[in-house]
Amino acid sequence: MTITRFAPSPTGSLHIGGARTALFNYIFAKSQNGSFKIRIEDTDKIRNKNESVESILNGLEWLGIKTNEKIIYQSKNLKNHIDFANILINKNLAYKCYHDEKQRKINKSKKKKFVSEWRDNKKSLSNSPYTVRIKIPLNNSLITINDKVQGKVTVKNSEIDDYVILRSNGTPTFLLSSALDDYEMKITDIIRGDDHLTNSFRQKIIFDFLKFKPNFAHIPLIHNEKNEKLSKRDNSLSITDYKENGFLPESIINYLLRLGWSHENEEFFDMSKAIKFFKLENLGKSPAKIDNKKLEFYNNYYIKKLENIKLFNILNSSSQKRFKKNFLNFEKETLKMIEIYKSRINHLNELLDEIFFIIDSKKKLTIEEKKILKISKKYKDTIINKFSKITKWNSEMLDNSIKDLVKKFSINFKEIAQPIRISIVGKPHSPSISNIMEVLGKEEVLRRLKETW
Repeated sequence: MTITRFAPSPTGSLHIGGARTALFNYIFAKSQNGSFKIRIEDTDKIRNKNESVESILNGLEWLGIKTNEKIIYQSKNLKNHIDFANILINKNLAYKCYHDEKQRKINKSKKKKFVSEWRDNKKSLSNSPYTVRIKIPLNNSLITINDKVQGKVTVKNSEIDDYVILRSNGTPTFLLSSALDDYEMKITDIIRGDDHLTNSFRQKIIFDFLKFKPNFAHIPLIHNEKNEKLSKRDNSLSITDYKENGFLPESIINYLLRLGWSHENEEFFDMSKAIKFFKLENLGKSPAKIDNKKLEFYNNYYIKKLENIKLFNILNSSSQKRFKKNFLNFEKETLKMIEIYKSRINHLNELLDEIFFIIDSKKKLTIEEKKILKISKKYKDTIINKFSKITKWNSEMLDNSIKDLVKKFSINFKEIAQPIRISIVGKPHSPSISNIMEVLGKEEVLRRLKETW
């Protein structure tokens, strides 16, 4: 059975690169009727944070990337890692290295492959600190990885140094812990960023000793808009940030899938459709480039597809958090206003801001908006009088009334529509003002025109 894993270090929130790696692991496992597992690599007690674990797991849950297995916490496996390092020492596949920090820094400054004088030295320095290093074979044989994305990749043993598997404080390094955990979790396919390709070559000697032969797929990294490796300097948003900024999980999933994967010429994928067609071999070898406009395009698409009542519930919750107000007393009007506005917006927050005038009509106007109202005030009484006489209050009647007023005053539509919009929705631009007026109702429209204009 296919078993994949996502193994984040809890040093921060779930960012977009990590989410994509988790998604590809999840979808590949499900496409093979396999199992997806989560391992929290929490052995670095200085950098790890409990709130990061919670943020990562909540982010995965929100995206719909779920595991049916027990979540593994690497810190609980430390004894196994240390015991295994000692087994490697006893098998002459690892050794104790007594080089001090000063010597290691000098060696590192020479930018040469590290060679320890303790590699074949059986002498032991009692009470002296040491690291444990893996013993890479000295022959020039090749280490080969048949990667499902990168293809066949090889390096020579001579290019890999005797890396540390136990630090001087007795704690295991990532290279040891990750390899042993993958073995014990029975991972069949290791899918991770191509920045781990060097690690995979290094870990191959541990895998070989364990007679463990996982498949590999190293995914190209995400680049920024300058085509440089995405980093924290780019202020790349976490999944939590995207959620709070009004993106839907369906939009993020579709966007992440299209960052490096494709199926024919199709653009839109939900999770079930992606599982049906997903193949690791269809992942591109080139880095995927961040494209926020594309993400907004997907978000607009999925907002338009979402049922109005679901959008109402989301907006109601967001409004309560942001403004301590909700739409509960205006459900009918809000649902109609959502229908009017939702094709025009790219974020749920934008939709909330656009229709918040339903709840609160007392918006602070800009200098320019006040100027528009002042210039057009000479039309106010005639317009209010005209609207007051409408007996059949609907968008068609309102539209005809506004056209009649435009003719009566011999002015353009904008000169009437803008002050009406400012008075009713709090801004000079909006969808069809007659549709909005119909939804708000005659009494409320007249009240706003009288109070604001």
